[in-house]
Amino acid sequence: MRPLYDPQAVQTSCYLLAQCGSILVSMCHCWGVKNAVYSFVGILAITGLMTLTTLGASLLQNRDPRGYPVLALVVGGLLLTFITIVMSARKSSQQNKTVSSTSSAVYPHSPEVVWAAIRPAEAAHQFSDNLAHAFSVPAIPDGPGERQCFFYRDGRMDLLEVIKEVPEELAVTRSSDPLLGSVTTTTYRLDPTLGGCQLTLEILLETPAHVSVNLAAMQAYGDLFVGQVSALLDRQVKEKTGH
Repeated sequence: MRPLYDPQAVQTSCYLLAQCGSILVSMCHCWGVKNAVYSFVGILAITGLMTLTTLGASLLQNRDPRGYPVLALVVGGLLLTFITIVMSARKSSQQNKTVSSTSSAVYPHSPEVVWAAIRPAEAAHQFSDNLAHAFSVPAIPDGPGERQCFFYRDGRMDLLEVIKEVPEELAVTRSSDPLLGSVTTTTYRLDPTLGGCQLTLEILLETPAHVSVNLAAMQAYGDLFVGQVSALLDRQVKEKTGH
């Protein structure tokens, strides 16, 4: 009776498993235990399919009909793996993550003064030396809200829509990045205080799960903006008073 397996195939499988063990140890150091285990399971599955392929081919070479169901099992495993990968990729592409940052500052100025300093699109020139042109397109009745366009000297362009506005109290804008598939919603809120007002800037970024987000940069941007508003207001006071 012919043996069900080829000794050379067994030797090859043992070698592959030994290599997998070595790879697993290395991955644990580089990726962490959880990711390493997931990757190792995938490697084991591939190794198993390779072993079955070798076994099936060996049986057929020896004119053993038992090679056909073995190879059929391999083909089924490959199809199942392919389907799983496709479904996982679709699920991953549909999953988004949301990150946010909040910055605020109190100014000895009325909400009306602060609103006038930050609301117009053209006011953006006060906050960026790299900005070349800025303008707005009025809202369309029963259509899109006001659009604000910004053209930078380095070739970049930003386009945002004002989706909600309460004069001297609240403005919400939305912009998108088609390349990354991300959407940024920015809220500017003014709350009266004793002798002035508080500006709160909230940035909400919704992006595909696989896209890396620099939270520190988001927070730094918001902190810088409220600081620039303070400097702008102080400068305007000096220009009006002459000192």
